[in-house]
Amino acid sequence: MSCRDPPLEGSSEFLWTHLYPALLRVAMANSDHNWEVWGTRDPYYAVLTDPRYRSGIIDANREAFFDGGQAFVPHMLGLIEQHFGALSRNRALDFGCGVGRLTIPLAGQFTSVVGVDISSAMLSEARRNSPDLNIDYVLSDDRLSQVEGTFDFINTCIVLQHIPVRRGMVLVAELLKRVRPGGGCLIHVSTKRNFGWRGELRYRLRHHVPVGQAIMNLIDGKPAGAPVMQMNEYSLNAVLRQFNQHGFENLLVRYEDHGGIDTAMILSRRS
Repeated sequence: MSCRDPPLEGSSEFLWTHLYPALLRVAMANSDHNWEVWGTRDPYYAVLTDPRYRSGIIDANREAFFDGGQAFVPHMLGLIEQHFGALSRNRALDFGCGVGRLTIPLAGQFTSVVGVDISSAMLSEARRNSPDLNIDYVLSDDRLSQVEGTFDFINTCIVLQHIPVRRGMVLVAELLKRVRPGGGCLIHVSTKRNFGWRGELRYRLRHHVPVGQAIMNLIDGKPAGAPVMQMNEYSLNAVLRQFNQHGFENLLVRYEDHGGIDTAMILSRRS
């Protein structure tokens, strides 16, 4: 252990080791902050980036928004059970639950459901959408410290792509740990952006350059503080290795193109 005194406030060493990194984190595109802004300003569009679901017109299209989730959940559960056998239907977890699009239909399939999201505004909207359902909504962190116990099914779909890979890989491990033996999961990850060199340059300027988000927003004619969505590239091999390390021996991997993004839908059941 070092006995050296910490750098004094105002010194060049203090600025370099403490203040500059803090300012840099603020200046760079921050996924958690952006997601809270999305949850406050345009929560349904943030979940599904379709112009029908913008805040000003969501009431006219709310049924279509939720109908997609009502069809998706039993279809995916059916695929898991078709390939890996029946699941118990006691507890389910929906990570990145947003406004409840998939959480609500999960509540029709399981005795109790936990919805987890990084945005308190999203959670508030989800609660308004499901006031009488058996759903417990909790705020997320990188270790899922507010999530208790294990689950018969864990779902995360169109979520991890918006989380920086280093943090997302920790979350993948935390989710897989919470699938009880015999339980199933659906983990969806993005693996490749197919933006072309111009699109990739714009993306990197927006997300990886200090104040790049604000500058690119202004170039695009948007307010400097307009929220953006990260689209991170995960190593499929690294994700599959996590499954193996947590006792998932057989996997069903489905490729999907999400608007120019290569993604993988991984379904499995824990041994």
